[in-house]
Amino acid sequence: MKLVILSEETDRSSDIVCSWLYRNHIPYLRLNSEKFVNPKIEIKETPTETSVILSKNGFKVDLSQTEIVWFRRGHLYAYSPYYGKEISSVVMAELNEHIENESSTLRHYVYQILANKKKINYPDEYNYNKLIALHEAAKVGLKIPYTIVSNDGKTIRKFVNDSRGCITKCIQDISSISVGTEKTSIGKIAEVEYDDITEESYWYSLFQKEIPKKYELRVFFFLGKMYSMAIFSQLDGKSRLDFRDVDVNGVRPNRMVPFNLPKDIKKKIYQLMKRLNLESGSLDLIVTPTDEYYFLEVNPVGQFNFVSGICNYYIEKNIAKYLAK
Repeated sequence: MKLVILSEETDRSSDIVCSWLYRNHIPYLRLNSEKFVNPKIEIKETPTETSVILSKNGFKVDLSQTEIVWFRRGHLYAYSPYYGKEISSVVMAELNEHIENESSTLRHYVYQILANKKKINYPDEYNYNKLIALHEAAKVGLKIPYTIVSNDGKTIRKFVNDSRGCITKCIQDISSISVGTEKTSIGKIAEVEYDDITEESYWYSLFQKEIPKKYELRVFFFLGKMYSMAIFSQLDGKSRLDFRDVDVNGVRPNRMVPFNLPKDIKKKIYQLMKRLNLESGSLDLIVTPTDEYYFLEVNPVGQFNFVSGICNYYIEKNIAKYLAK
């Protein structure tokens, strides 16, 4: 199969792209990671030949024949842990560590074979380091919020006091824990005041000076083209800090409209994505009441179908056209 899409079963953006491919009679292979646990693998490496054959449940494909691959989401898993009552838990843990190392080497070999083709993104960059992204954004001239990461109460307290408006969020990802039958989110964006910092030591935490907001921007970047949407999240108390917290059934859901980025911001975003080695991704920015643009983060696997649908951008159709070339 010439076109391969690596994704997940629940990814709506992939669904729509595949619908466009099907509509235009473009053959493709979509590999959802949930279906590829412990597949059969046959690899041949000779001076004149490379073949990487995956098969499972009667399905078989030679990935070395791929010409273009979209690393949209998901992974090709090649192992599941071993559990045996006949060996101790210590030995079992060491055995599983060895199996995972072997599996990781194999998986990255397959990724590299695919990445040597025409590609979009790469699995190792799905969860891009947010601190590195901030650092690189500043390097290309994008404004970023004044940011610190610290576990020292005195340092944090001073930063909060000097900021005159401060927020905290996860260094990388929001998580959740189960408490009985309920799930509680950890690390959502929250405002911080001076009196909140009562301890002398904390776990490593990220704090930023709060940026006044005229509106938020969600920008989907695909091979140099940018699709932008303005989100008037500050009009609702719930979504004032983060548009994802809006009550979609409330009396004032966020207004979202197409947006034209200034040329200099487009240029800087293009430079940033090139420095991050990303062909695609969803970027979040803030526009202040004085029309300054602040970069917040980039998510290489962020959803974009809502941007496409609300703004009539037909992003999925354009991606399908590119993949069909």
